[in-house]
Amino acid sequence: MTQKQTVIVFGATGRTGASVANGLIDSHKFNVVAAIRPASKDKPEVEKLKSRGVEIRLVDISTVDDSTVDALRGVDIVISATDHSTISAQKQLVDAAKKAGVKRFIPNDWATPCIRGVRQYYDDKGVIQDYIREIGLGYTFIDVGIWHQIIFPPADPTKQFFPTQIEGFAKIYRGGEVQNAFTDIRDIGTFAARIIDDPRTLNHYVFIWGEEATKRQVIDIAEKVRGIKIETTNVSPEEAEKELANARAAGSFSQIMTEYEYSFWVRGDNTIENAKKPEYGGALDARELYPDIKPLTLTEYAHSYYGTSN
Repeated sequence: MTQKQTVIVFGATGRTGASVANGLIDSHKFNVVAAIRPASKDKPEVEKLKSRGVEIRLVDISTVDDSTVDALRGVDIVISATDHSTISAQKQLVDAAKKAGVKRFIPNDWATPCIRGVRQYYDDKGVIQDYIREIGLGYTFIDVGIWHQIIFPPADPTKQFFPTQIEGFAKIYRGGEVQNAFTDIRDIGTFAARIIDDPRTLNHYVFIWGEEATKRQVIDIAEKVRGIKIETTNVSPEEAEKELANARAAGSFSQIMTEYEYSFWVRGDNTIENAKKPEYGGALDARELYPDIKPLTLTEYAHSYYGTSN
């Protein structure tokens, strides 16, 4: 019998990390370990992981040292899915993984395809990708498109995923006809478990996606499912450029979100066609690699989210 690979997940209690952890557990192919900050060891989410047979190792990505190397010994694959504040700290984690003999490192990407010079957050991630290649550590880079969970705004304004979710949903750029790739966050883990167990994906970029649609099509789904008319606002190219400049001047989360929106609604970066282009990284298509996986559609998600019947 083939020995199971050991996979450690950083950020296993977060949104992406939890999906990845669940996918690994449900596949029954791995020994799953969660790297948890000491300050978070008693959280209910950690207890839930333990109850599912996940081993807990206390590691703080912001203070990588020799104890981190020890925590990674015996690990075959490292998956990083922590929050945006830890992107640069991954460099030390990569070093620790190399010293510990880790075979494959999946850094904190999990977003939309792009090219350098468009999104600072993407560029910061690119620095880590370059470093992984530079030191010769095995890798897989994974992007996932736009989550279903952040595109559809809640019926209750107090339950927005982020403060401008409802306002942003109603904005129409370029006539609302720009294609984008979408993925239900729960499908990410299902795909990830297959990807990291696949020798074809070693030292490659892989794009996970469930469905492509335009903003107009997504709004149409929301209107039909909810039975309401959504009032939209057209944003001119000049206004879009002004929004981008203001966000970059403000920096922080405002810059991250606005650069994302500009990338996929104005530039149209977030498509499977683009992801496969060499300048975007030459992605392998997860849907082509694993055609048996049937991702949740936008319409199916919308019915579930708004509590309506198909």
